[in-house]
Amino acid sequence: MQEEVFALLGDKNLSRTPCRVEMLKILLESGSALPETEIRSKLPQHFDRTTVYRTLRSFLEQDVIHSIPLEGGDVRYAVTRNKERKSSQFHAHFYCESCSSVYCLSRARFEPPEMPEGFVAAGYDVLVNGKCRKCN
Repeated sequence: MQEEVFALLGDKNLSRTPCRVEMLKILLESGSALPETEIRSKLPQHFDRTTVYRTLRSFLEQDVIHSIPLEGGDVRYAVTRNKERKSSQFHAHFYCESCSSVYCLSRARFEPPEMPEGFVAAGYDVLVNGKCRKCN
């Protein structure tokens, strides 16, 4: 686990601060995308909200993680794997309506929508709703 965390940080030339290391461990171990509040609650040391926010922002800017916007303004965060980086413009997620977990669907394939003349898409998100295997 620690090797993967160090590799993710090293690939983006990010220093190994305690907050960055712990946040990546939490996200890697979770198995699903997490909201900021849950990430903060799982941190073993006390890091203030500003430190967590700055770390999330840095990770997003460097494509270490990606955000998943949900209905109602909720946002979840997940580690961006190498495979997902290559196709990050067209990324799909699954939202479980029972337990509220969010999972990356890295194998899902979607064609980009045809854009009207003069429009240029920078990316799009596909959110599939239903029940995960634990809740089904």
